Amino acid sequence: MELIDVMVFIPSFSKDKLICFKEKFLQGYISSDEFYESPKYSLPVLFETENFPEMWNYVLDKQGRSFTFYFENTNKIFCPKAAIQVNIDGSICLVLSVVDLDCAEEYESKLKNSFPDDKCVTSYSYFMPSSREDFYKSL
Repeated sequence: MELIDVMVFIPSFSKDKLICFKEKFLQGYISSDEFYESPKYSLPVLFETENFPEMWNYVLDKQGRSFTFYFENTNKIFCPKAAIQVNIDGSICLVLSVVDLDCAEEYESKLKNSFPDDKCVTSYSYFMPSSREDFYKSL
């Protein structure tokens, strides 16, 4: 199934916005990962755990701790996947993956209402930016 990504890009680290997104939009979602390490895909590993709440708290505790969380929800057929990416520069990308254009418009509206000061993008093929600079280059 091809999904449409509805993303909010937040240029500066905000613990409050991360918590808001998780509480408002990710109820019923579970993490796709079984093991967490930071930084992901590079050495040295500074933190590792098999526990999502521990990793979540580690990332929220201090700006500059980059990590990408992936989520699934088999009960929400219109929005089955989501992601949160926190970049090393503190920028954040919040993603809801939806099944069709009607759902994309609905979730884009909800995200814009929840994050009115941040950029919202809808795309079939947009990669999550790894920095503030990457996001602005791709617009």
